[in-house]
Amino acid sequence: MNSPKIVALGGTHRERSCSRAALQYALEIAREFGAEVELLDLGKLELPMYRADYALKDYSAADQASLQYFLTACRAANGMLWASPTYHGTVTGLFKNALDHMDHLTDDDPPYLVGKAIGLISINDSKTFSAMSNAVHELRAWLAPTHIVLDKNAFDAEMHVSDIGAQRRITRLVNELLSFTRR
Repeated sequence: MNSPKIVALGGTHRERSCSRAALQYALEIAREFGAEVELLDLGKLELPMYRADYALKDYSAADQASLQYFLTACRAANGMLWASPTYHGTVTGLFKNALDHMDHLTDDDPPYLVGKAIGLISINDSKTFSAMSNAVHELRAWLAPTHIVLDKNAFDAEMHVSDIGAQRRITRLVNELLSFTRR
């Protein structure tokens, strides 16, 4: 594989989203290392609420378009970066809703996220890793060993990752994903 595709999943409705900023920085690193990259910004993607009894065709045409875009990106990914702030000890509703929509990948061959590497970034608290890690395993993906917790102090006024330690950890995580995807 010459150019693996890394898809980042995260973001919030906040204009100054730390999770989005962290993913943008990680994707810049991945691009520098030769990866094709894509950001699935949940604050802009406008996924409908997941309905377990709905097939894709049961959603409105606009919702089907956003879901198809989302699912196509997930299918095309060789690796993913997931980022969520910690809300009440777990991931955001936006993030959980996106994970629930991955159930539409159940009939794929291979199903879900089999064969894909996932790296995790949490904003403010490591408690989020439990829910995220469980989802990675349930979706049958490989979990990168490095997990990163960031807070607002890792970013400058322009929302760039400015903390040297955070930059090193993100680079290590991206290298783990790329190493896995190139095997």
